[in-house]
Amino acid sequence: MNENLSLTPLRVRLITWTLLFIMPVIGMIVDLVAPSLPAMAIDIHVSESMIKNVITTFLFGYALGNFFTGFLTDAFGRRNLIRIALLTFVIVSILPIFYPSINVILFSRFMQGVSSGAAAVLLRAIFADILPKEKLVKLGAVIGTVWGLGPIIGPVIGANLQHAYGWQAGFYFFTIIGVFCLTSVYFVVPETIARRQKLKYSVIRANCREILTNKVFLALPVLMGIAYSLIITFHTAGPFLIQNILGYSPLFFGRLALCMGISFLLATFTARYLVGIMPVERIFQLGISLFLLAITVLLIFSHLLTMPLTFIIVASLIMFFATGILFPLSMGKGLSMFSHIAGTATAIMYLINGSITAASSFIISLLNVNSATEMLLTYFIMILLCMFIYRTMLHSKAR
Repeated sequence: MNENLSLTPLRVRLITWTLLFIMPVIGMIVDLVAPSLPAMAIDIHVSESMIKNVITTFLFGYALGNFFTGFLTDAFGRRNLIRIALLTFVIVSILPIFYPSINVILFSRFMQGVSSGAAAVLLRAIFADILPKEKLVKLGAVIGTVWGLGPIIGPVIGANLQHAYGWQAGFYFFTIIGVFCLTSVYFVVPETIARRQKLKYSVIRANCREILTNKVFLALPVLMGIAYSLIITFHTAGPFLIQNILGYSPLFFGRLALCMGISFLLATFTARYLVGIMPVERIFQLGISLFLLAITVLLIFSHLLTMPLTFIIVASLIMFFATGILFPLSMGKGLSMFSHIAGTATAIMYLINGSITAASSFIISLLNVNSATEMLLTYFIMILLCMFIYRTMLHSKAR
Protein backbone atom coordinates (compact mmCIF):
# COMPACT_ATOMS: atom_id res chain seq x y z
CA MET A 1 0.00 0.00 0.00
CA ASN A 2 1.15 3.54 -0.81
CA GLU A 3 1.37 5.18 2.64
CA ASN A 4 1.81 8.65 1.12
CA LEU A 5 -1.44 8.46 -0.83
CA SER A 6 -4.13 10.46 0.98
CA LEU A 7 -7.50 9.02 0.11
CA THR A 8 -10.62 9.05 2.25
CA PRO A 9 -12.21 5.68 3.06
CA LEU A 10 -15.12 6.66 0.80
CA ARG A 11 -12.76 7.37 -2.12
CA VAL A 12 -10.98 4.05 -1.59
CA ARG A 13 -14.31 2.22 -1.69
CA LEU A 14 -15.31 4.09 -4.85
CA ILE A 15 -12.04 3.17 -6.59
CA THR A 16 -12.35 -0.43 -5.40
CA TRP A 17 -15.88 -0.84 -6.77
CA THR A 18 -14.89 0.83 -10.05
CA LEU A 19 -12.04 -1.64 -10.52
CA LEU A 20 -14.24 -4.58 -9.51
CA PHE A 21 -16.71 -3.57 -12.22
CA ILE A 22 -13.99 -3.48 -14.89
CA MET A 23 -12.56 -6.89 -13.99
CA PRO A 24 -15.38 -9.10 -15.35
CA VAL A 25 -15.51 -6.89 -18.45
CA ILE A 26 -11.90 -7.86 -19.21
CA GLY A 27 -12.70 -11.49 -18.43
CA MET A 28 -15.55 -11.66 -20.96
CA ILE A 29 -13.68 -10.15 -23.94
CA VAL A 30 -11.96 -13.36 -25.03
CA ASP A 31 -15.04 -15.52 -25.53
CA LEU A 32 -17.96 -13.10 -25.97
CA VAL A 33 -17.44 -13.47 -29.73
CA ALA A 34 -17.36 -17.29 -29.62
CA PRO A 35 -21.09 -17.82 -30.45
CA SER A 36 -20.69 -15.47 -33.45
CA LEU A 37 -17.76 -17.26 -35.09
CA PRO A 38 -19.83 -19.40 -37.53
CA ALA A 39 -21.95 -16.42 -38.62
CA MET A 40 -18.87 -14.22 -38.90
CA ALA A 41 -17.15 -16.73 -41.18
CA ILE A 42 -20.15 -16.83 -43.50
CA ASP A 43 -20.68 -13.06 -43.58
CA ILE A 44 -17.10 -12.07 -44.43
CA HIS A 45 -16.48 -15.16 -46.61
CA VAL A 46 -13.56 -16.82 -44.83
CA SER A 47 -12.86 -20.39 -43.74
CA GLU A 48 -13.60 -21.80 -40.32
CA SER A 49 -9.89 -22.20 -39.56
CA MET A 50 -9.24 -18.55 -40.40
CA ILE A 51 -12.09 -17.13 -38.30
CA LYS A 52 -11.02 -19.19 -35.28
CA ASN A 53 -7.92 -17.00 -35.16
CA VAL A 54 -10.20 -14.25 -33.81
CA ILE A 55 -9.61 -15.92 -30.44
CA THR A 56 -5.96 -16.83 -31.12
CA THR A 57 -4.86 -13.28 -31.94
CA PHE A 58 -6.59 -11.93 -28.85
CA LEU A 59 -4.72 -14.39 -26.63
CA PHE A 60 -1.33 -13.49 -28.15
CA GLY A 61 -2.08 -9.80 -27.61
CA TYR A 62 -3.24 -10.41 -24.04
CA ALA A 63 0.00 -12.22 -23.20
CA LEU A 64 2.12 -9.39 -24.61
CA GLY A 65 0.02 -6.70 -22.90
CA ASN A 66 0.50 -8.41 -19.54
CA PHE A 67 4.22 -8.90 -20.06
CA PHE A 68 5.33 -5.42 -21.10
CA THR A 69 2.96 -3.51 -18.80
CA GLY A 70 4.30 -5.44 -15.83
CA PHE A 71 7.62 -3.67 -16.39
CA LEU A 72 6.32 -0.30 -17.59
CA THR A 73 3.87 0.49 -14.80
CA ASP A 74 6.52 0.95 -12.10
CA ALA A 75 8.33 3.46 -14.32
CA PHE A 76 5.40 5.39 -15.83
CA GLY A 77 2.71 5.03 -13.15
CA ARG A 78 -0.83 3.66 -13.25
CA ARG A 79 -3.26 6.44 -14.21
CA ASN A 80 -1.99 7.45 -17.65
CA LEU A 81 -1.26 3.87 -18.71
CA ILE A 82 -4.73 2.58 -17.82
CA ARG A 83 -6.33 5.54 -19.60
CA ILE A 84 -4.27 4.82 -22.72
CA ALA A 85 -5.09 1.11 -22.52
CA LEU A 86 -8.86 1.69 -22.27
CA LEU A 87 -8.86 4.40 -24.96
CA THR A 88 -6.99 2.04 -27.28
CA PHE A 89 -9.54 -0.67 -26.54
CA VAL A 90 -12.43 1.63 -27.49
CA ILE A 91 -10.80 2.75 -30.76
CA VAL A 92 -9.89 -0.72 -31.99
CA SER A 93 -13.33 -2.08 -31.04
CA ILE A 94 -14.96 0.36 -33.46
CA LEU A 95 -12.90 -0.71 -36.48
CA PRO A 96 -14.66 -4.01 -37.40
CA ILE A 97 -18.04 -2.26 -37.38
CA PHE A 98 -17.04 0.01 -40.27
CA TYR A 99 -14.41 -2.20 -41.94
CA PRO A 100 -15.72 -5.79 -41.68
CA SER A 101 -12.76 -7.64 -43.22
CA ILE A 102 -10.79 -10.50 -41.72
CA ASN A 103 -7.55 -8.48 -41.53
CA VAL A 104 -9.22 -5.61 -39.68
CA ILE A 105 -11.01 -7.99 -37.32
CA LEU A 106 -7.80 -9.87 -36.49
CA PHE A 107 -5.93 -6.59 -35.93
CA SER A 108 -8.75 -5.34 -33.72
CA ARG A 109 -8.76 -8.52 -31.66
CA PHE A 110 -4.97 -8.46 -31.25
CA MET A 111 -5.05 -4.87 -30.00
CA GLN A 112 -8.03 -5.68 -27.78
CA GLY A 113 -5.82 -8.35 -26.24
CA VAL A 114 -2.87 -5.98 -25.76
CA SER A 115 -5.00 -3.23 -24.22
CA SER A 116 -7.06 -5.52 -21.96
CA GLY A 117 -3.92 -7.39 -20.87
CA ALA A 118 -2.33 -4.06 -19.94
CA ALA A 119 -5.48 -3.01 -18.06
CA ALA A 120 -5.51 -6.29 -16.12
CA VAL A 121 -1.97 -5.69 -14.84
CA LEU A 122 -2.76 -2.09 -13.91
CA LEU A 123 -5.91 -3.07 -12.01
CA ARG A 124 -3.92 -5.46 -9.85
CA ALA A 125 -1.25 -2.82 -9.24
CA ILE A 126 -3.80 -0.16 -8.22
CA PHE A 127 -5.41 -2.55 -5.74
CA ALA A 128 -1.99 -3.13 -4.18
CA ASP A 129 -1.42 0.65 -4.01
CA ILE A 130 -4.65 1.66 -2.27
CA LEU A 131 -5.32 -1.27 0.07
CA PRO A 132 -3.35 -2.43 3.11
CA LYS A 133 -2.05 -5.97 2.91
CA GLU A 134 -4.65 -7.45 5.26
CA LYS A 135 -7.55 -5.95 3.28
CA LEU A 136 -5.96 -6.99 0.01
CA VAL A 137 -5.79 -10.60 1.22
CA LYS A 138 -9.44 -10.51 2.31
CA LEU A 139 -10.48 -8.98 -1.01
CA GLY A 140 -8.56 -11.68 -2.91
CA ALA A 141 -11.47 -14.11 -2.88
CA VAL A 142 -13.86 -11.40 -4.08
CA ILE A 143 -11.46 -10.38 -6.86
CA GLY A 144 -11.16 -14.00 -8.02
CA THR A 145 -14.91 -14.49 -8.02
CA VAL A 146 -15.65 -11.22 -9.83
CA TRP A 147 -12.98 -11.97 -12.42
CA GLY A 148 -14.48 -15.39 -12.95
CA LEU A 149 -17.87 -13.88 -13.79
CA GLY A 150 -16.50 -12.62 -17.12
CA PRO A 151 -16.03 -16.01 -18.82
CA ILE A 152 -19.43 -17.08 -17.46
CA ILE A 153 -21.55 -14.21 -18.73
CA GLY A 154 -19.49 -13.36 -21.82
CA PRO A 155 -20.73 -16.15 -24.11
CA VAL A 156 -24.32 -15.64 -22.90
CA ILE A 157 -24.22 -11.96 -23.79
CA GLY A 158 -22.53 -12.78 -27.10
CA ALA A 159 -25.12 -15.43 -27.98
CA ASN A 160 -28.04 -13.08 -27.36
CA LEU A 161 -26.40 -10.25 -29.29
CA GLN A 162 -25.70 -12.61 -32.18
CA HIS A 163 -29.28 -13.90 -32.18
CA ALA A 164 -30.83 -10.43 -32.09
CA TYR A 165 -28.48 -8.24 -34.12
CA GLY A 166 -25.66 -10.24 -35.73
CA TRP A 167 -21.95 -10.51 -35.07
CA GLN A 168 -21.25 -6.75 -35.30
CA ALA A 169 -23.31 -6.27 -32.14
CA GLY A 170 -20.48 -7.78 -30.11
CA PHE A 171 -18.12 -5.01 -31.22
CA TYR A 172 -20.77 -2.36 -30.52
CA PHE A 173 -20.99 -3.85 -27.02
CA PHE A 174 -17.19 -3.72 -26.62
CA THR A 175 -17.18 -0.07 -27.69
CA ILE A 176 -19.97 1.01 -25.36
CA ILE A 177 -18.68 -0.85 -22.32
CA GLY A 178 -15.15 0.39 -23.08
CA VAL A 179 -16.34 4.01 -23.09
CA PHE A 180 -18.07 3.44 -19.77
CA CYS A 181 -14.92 1.92 -18.22
CA LEU A 182 -12.71 4.70 -19.61
CA THR A 183 -15.03 7.41 -18.26
CA SER A 184 -15.20 5.76 -14.84
CA VAL A 185 -11.42 5.45 -14.59
CA TYR A 186 -10.85 9.01 -15.82
CA PHE A 187 -13.01 10.58 -13.12
CA VAL A 188 -12.49 8.12 -10.24
CA VAL A 189 -8.95 6.67 -10.31
CA PRO A 190 -6.02 8.98 -9.41
CA GLU A 191 -2.32 8.25 -9.74
CA THR A 192 -1.64 5.73 -6.96
CA ILE A 193 2.01 4.79 -7.32
CA ALA A 194 4.23 5.88 -4.42
CA ARG A 195 7.52 6.32 -6.29
CA ARG A 196 8.31 5.70 -9.91
CA GLN A 197 11.37 3.64 -10.68
CA LYS A 198 13.69 3.91 -13.63
CA LEU A 199 13.67 1.06 -16.10
CA LYS A 200 17.00 -0.62 -15.48
CA TYR A 201 17.87 -3.31 -17.97
CA SER A 202 20.44 -4.87 -15.64
CA VAL A 203 17.85 -5.30 -12.87
CA ILE A 204 15.22 -6.69 -15.24
CA ARG A 205 17.77 -9.09 -16.72
CA ALA A 206 18.90 -10.31 -13.28
CA ASN A 207 15.33 -10.83 -12.09
CA CYS A 208 14.37 -12.66 -15.28
CA ARG A 209 17.42 -14.90 -14.99
CA GLU A 210 16.53 -15.78 -11.39
CA ILE A 211 13.01 -16.75 -12.41
CA LEU A 212 13.76 -18.51 -15.68
CA THR A 213 16.37 -20.79 -14.12
CA ASN A 214 13.81 -22.19 -11.68
CA LYS A 215 12.32 -25.27 -13.36
CA VAL A 216 9.51 -25.67 -10.85
CA PHE A 217 8.33 -22.12 -11.48
CA LEU A 218 8.51 -22.60 -15.25
CA ALA A 219 6.38 -25.73 -15.00
CA LEU A 220 3.54 -23.82 -13.33
CA PRO A 221 2.70 -21.30 -16.12
CA VAL A 222 3.08 -24.14 -18.62
CA LEU A 223 0.51 -26.09 -16.62
CA MET A 224 -1.69 -22.98 -16.48
CA GLY A 225 -1.48 -22.57 -20.25
CA ILE A 226 -2.37 -26.18 -21.01
CA ALA A 227 -5.21 -26.14 -18.46
CA TYR A 228 -6.73 -22.94 -19.85
CA SER A 229 -6.44 -24.42 -23.34
CA LEU A 230 -9.19 -26.83 -22.29
CA ILE A 231 -11.56 -23.85 -22.08
CA ILE A 232 -10.24 -22.38 -25.32
CA THR A 233 -10.87 -25.71 -27.06
CA PHE A 234 -14.55 -25.46 -26.22
CA HIS A 235 -14.82 -21.82 -27.31
CA THR A 236 -12.81 -22.33 -30.51
CA ALA A 237 -14.07 -25.67 -31.82
CA GLY A 238 -17.36 -25.86 -29.92
CA PRO A 239 -19.36 -23.22 -31.84
CA PHE A 240 -18.78 -24.95 -35.19
CA LEU A 241 -19.31 -28.47 -33.87
CA ILE A 242 -22.44 -27.64 -31.88
CA GLN A 243 -24.00 -25.08 -34.25
CA ASN A 244 -22.92 -26.13 -37.74
CA ILE A 245 -22.61 -29.92 -37.42
CA LEU A 246 -25.11 -30.76 -34.66
CA GLY A 247 -27.52 -27.99 -35.75
CA TYR A 248 -28.10 -26.10 -32.50
CA SER A 249 -28.56 -22.32 -32.28
CA PRO A 250 -26.12 -19.69 -30.94
CA LEU A 251 -28.50 -19.21 -28.00
CA PHE A 252 -28.19 -22.90 -27.14
CA PHE A 253 -24.40 -22.65 -27.31
CA GLY A 254 -24.55 -19.60 -25.03
CA ARG A 255 -26.55 -21.55 -22.45
CA LEU A 256 -24.02 -24.38 -22.61
CA ALA A 257 -21.19 -21.91 -22.13
CA LEU A 258 -22.99 -20.54 -19.07
CA CYS A 259 -23.09 -24.03 -17.56
CA MET A 260 -19.39 -24.48 -18.33
CA GLY A 261 -18.57 -21.19 -16.63
CA ILE A 262 -20.48 -22.21 -13.52
CA SER A 263 -18.50 -25.46 -13.45
CA PHE A 264 -15.27 -23.44 -13.59
CA LEU A 265 -16.43 -21.12 -10.81
CA LEU A 266 -17.44 -24.03 -8.56
CA ALA A 267 -14.02 -25.56 -9.11
CA THR A 268 -12.28 -22.38 -7.89
CA PHE A 269 -14.24 -22.59 -4.63
CA THR A 270 -13.34 -26.29 -4.39
CA ALA A 271 -9.68 -25.47 -4.91
CA ARG A 272 -9.72 -22.94 -2.07
CA TYR A 273 -11.23 -25.57 0.22
CA LEU A 274 -8.77 -28.28 -0.78
CA VAL A 275 -5.76 -26.02 -0.15
CA GLY A 276 -6.78 -25.91 3.50
CA ILE A 277 -6.67 -29.68 3.94
CA MET A 278 -3.83 -30.94 1.72
CA PRO A 279 -0.65 -29.74 -0.04
CA VAL A 280 -0.96 -28.24 -3.52
CA GLU A 281 1.24 -30.99 -4.99
CA ARG A 282 -1.17 -33.62 -3.67
CA ILE A 283 -4.13 -31.78 -5.21
CA PHE A 284 -2.29 -31.73 -8.54
CA GLN A 285 -1.60 -35.46 -8.33
CA LEU A 286 -5.14 -36.51 -7.41
CA GLY A 287 -6.86 -33.98 -9.65
CA ILE A 288 -4.94 -34.67 -12.85
CA SER A 289 -5.22 -38.42 -12.31
CA LEU A 290 -8.99 -38.27 -11.82
CA PHE A 291 -9.52 -35.92 -14.77
CA LEU A 292 -7.41 -38.16 -17.00
CA LEU A 293 -9.37 -41.24 -15.90
CA ALA A 294 -12.71 -39.51 -16.49
CA ILE A 295 -11.87 -38.29 -20.00
CA THR A 296 -10.42 -41.71 -20.91
CA VAL A 297 -13.66 -43.44 -19.93
CA LEU A 298 -15.75 -40.91 -21.85
CA LEU A 299 -13.51 -41.23 -24.90
CA ILE A 300 -13.94 -45.01 -24.93
CA PHE A 301 -17.72 -44.79 -24.58
CA SER A 302 -17.93 -42.13 -27.30
CA HIS A 303 -16.77 -44.84 -29.74
CA LEU A 304 -19.49 -47.21 -28.55
CA LEU A 305 -22.53 -44.95 -28.12
CA THR A 306 -24.13 -42.40 -30.42
CA MET A 307 -24.78 -39.50 -28.04
CA PRO A 308 -22.51 -36.75 -29.34
CA LEU A 309 -24.05 -33.79 -27.52
CA THR A 310 -24.18 -35.67 -24.20
CA PHE A 311 -20.50 -36.61 -24.42
CA ILE A 312 -19.51 -33.05 -25.40
CA ILE A 313 -21.44 -31.56 -22.48
CA VAL A 314 -20.22 -34.02 -19.83
CA ALA A 315 -16.61 -33.95 -20.99
CA SER A 316 -16.56 -30.15 -21.25
CA LEU A 317 -18.05 -29.73 -17.77
CA ILE A 318 -15.28 -31.93 -16.39
CA MET A 319 -12.60 -30.06 -18.34
CA PHE A 320 -13.84 -26.66 -17.15
CA PHE A 321 -13.80 -28.01 -13.61
CA ALA A 322 -10.24 -29.24 -14.18
CA THR A 323 -9.19 -25.76 -15.30
CA GLY A 324 -10.82 -24.21 -12.23
CA ILE A 325 -8.69 -26.48 -10.04
CA LEU A 326 -5.35 -26.40 -11.86
CA PHE A 327 -5.19 -22.78 -13.07
CA PRO A 328 -5.58 -20.80 -9.81
CA LEU A 329 -3.50 -23.22 -7.75
CA SER A 330 -0.65 -23.06 -10.28
CA MET A 331 -0.81 -19.27 -10.34
CA GLY A 332 -0.88 -18.95 -6.55
CA LYS A 333 2.00 -21.38 -6.03
CA GLY A 334 4.09 -19.71 -8.73
CA LEU A 335 3.66 -16.17 -7.41
CA SER A 336 4.42 -17.30 -3.86
CA MET A 337 7.85 -18.47 -5.01
CA PHE A 338 8.98 -14.96 -6.02
CA SER A 339 7.07 -12.56 -3.80
CA HIS A 340 10.13 -10.26 -3.65
CA ILE A 341 9.93 -9.67 -7.42
CA ALA A 342 6.22 -10.32 -7.91
CA GLY A 343 5.86 -7.87 -10.80
CA THR A 344 8.47 -9.60 -12.92
CA ALA A 345 7.21 -13.04 -11.92
CA THR A 346 3.66 -12.08 -12.91
CA ALA A 347 4.85 -10.70 -16.25
CA ILE A 348 6.77 -13.86 -17.11
CA MET A 349 4.01 -16.14 -15.84
CA TYR A 350 1.34 -14.53 -17.99
CA LEU A 351 3.62 -14.37 -21.04
CA ILE A 352 4.28 -18.13 -20.87
CA ASN A 353 0.72 -19.03 -19.95
CA GLY A 354 -0.82 -16.75 -22.59
CA SER A 355 1.58 -17.84 -25.32
CA ILE A 356 0.82 -21.52 -24.72
CA THR A 357 -2.93 -20.87 -24.69
CA ALA A 358 -2.68 -18.82 -27.90
CA ALA A 359 -0.55 -21.51 -29.58
CA SER A 360 -3.11 -24.15 -28.56
CA SER A 361 -5.91 -22.02 -30.01
CA PHE A 362 -3.98 -21.67 -33.27
CA ILE A 363 -3.41 -25.44 -33.50
CA ILE A 364 -7.09 -26.10 -32.80
CA SER A 365 -8.03 -23.61 -35.52
CA LEU A 366 -6.13 -25.75 -38.02
CA LEU A 367 -7.90 -28.94 -36.97
CA ASN A 368 -11.30 -30.02 -38.22
CA VAL A 369 -13.07 -31.09 -35.04
CA ASN A 370 -16.15 -32.66 -36.61
CA SER A 371 -17.30 -35.12 -33.95
CA ALA A 372 -17.64 -35.54 -30.21
CA THR A 373 -14.91 -38.20 -30.27
CA GLU A 374 -12.44 -35.80 -31.88
CA MET A 375 -13.22 -33.11 -29.32
CA LEU A 376 -12.80 -35.59 -26.46
CA LEU A 377 -9.52 -36.74 -27.98
CA THR A 378 -8.30 -33.13 -27.91
CA TYR A 379 -9.24 -32.90 -24.23
CA PHE A 380 -7.50 -36.23 -23.56
CA ILE A 381 -4.23 -35.06 -25.15
CA MET A 382 -4.21 -31.86 -23.11
CA ILE A 383 -4.85 -33.62 -19.80
CA LEU A 384 -2.15 -36.12 -20.73
CA LEU A 385 0.22 -33.18 -21.25
CA CYS A 386 -0.74 -31.87 -17.80
CA MET A 387 0.16 -35.26 -16.33
CA PHE A 388 3.48 -35.21 -18.19
CA ILE A 389 4.37 -31.75 -16.85
CA TYR A 390 3.43 -32.78 -13.32
CA ARG A 391 5.36 -36.06 -13.39
CA THR A 392 8.52 -34.67 -15.00
CA MET A 393 8.82 -31.17 -13.52
CA LEU A 394 6.69 -30.92 -10.37
CA HIS A 395 6.30 -34.34 -8.74
CA SER A 396 10.00 -35.21 -8.57
CA LYS A 397 10.95 -31.72 -7.32
CA ALA A 398 8.27 -31.72 -4.64
CA ARG A 399 9.30 -35.16 -3.47
